[in-house]
Amino acid sequence: MKIERVLVVYKKSLYQLYVREHRDPAVRQALRRGDPGAARLRHSDAVQRAANARVQRTLRQSGVVTELRWRGQLRGVRDCDLVVAVGGDGTVLDAARYLDARVPLLGINSDPEGSVGHLCAGTASELGELLAALRGGALRPLRRARLRLRVDGRAVLGPCLNEALLAHESPAELSRFELAALAQAALGDEGQLLERAAVPWRASRGSGLWVCTATGATGAMRSAGGRSMGAGSRRLQYLVREPFHPPREVRAAPWSGFVGEGALLVAVSRMRRARLWADGPHRSVALRYGQTVVLDGGAPPLLLVPRLA
Repeated sequence: MKIERVLVVYKKSLYQLYVREHRDPAVRQALRRGDPGAARLRHSDAVQRAANARVQRTLRQSGVVTELRWRGQLRGVRDCDLVVAVGGDGTVLDAARYLDARVPLLGINSDPEGSVGHLCAGTASELGELLAALRGGALRPLRRARLRLRVDGRAVLGPCLNEALLAHESPAELSRFELAALAQAALGDEGQLLERAAVPWRASRGSGLWVCTATGATGAMRSAGGRSMGAGSRRLQYLVREPFHPPREVRAAPWSGFVGEGALLVAVSRMRRARLWADGPHRSVALRYGQTVVLDGGAPPLLLVPRLA
């Protein structure tokens, strides 16, 4: 693999955001009184700064042209052979939304003790070995399936690597929606739902609806009671989160299941103020009562660099 130009997408530590930039008085007071949680913020900041410095040094020594971009300012990716996301899984997800199936993404966990790095290929100390393996062909990026999200036939929020959440905009409010799994033929040329009255809808109430890819099955879906999936699977998994059961009814198992490749999961909002989130809290779109959300595996796959064997 040719690696001549690299875009580095990095995160800012919580200490950087809370203390240096926002000068939050509560956090600064906690630091002064020696609060252990606040002290961990300072320690993690030092670890992440060292990791970022090591990544940049390794790339210079590898002879590549490097561009740095804070993830909060990332609006697109162009003119590079590889994207290196330095942070944790959240940074990988932030970078992934701007990538198609042409430019690979390599995640570097900048703080292995304090950050989840399931999607990362290694740490800053392993970057040199990872680059050499990619250049020599011993390591190849893997294709990861992603969700495509549409609202009333319009594509929204970009490709989704992990999971999508449909819920009321208030976490304390009951989420109400109708759900159905359908064949691709149920959609018209512009993504609109055909023969809506003939759809076998199932009315659902709970705290929301999770829908994930195989990559996302180890995260929120697993915590909610979902099942693990093979990394190469192109099926989607769905689960009604905390389903409501009337007091006099026998509590049933959570309503969940899988949607095969080429099929659709369709949800109709029965809430006046709902939202659809993609890959965490930063990407969302508001939904009104009666709007239709279609989720499938039609987004372009992501080329994600795996760990060394």
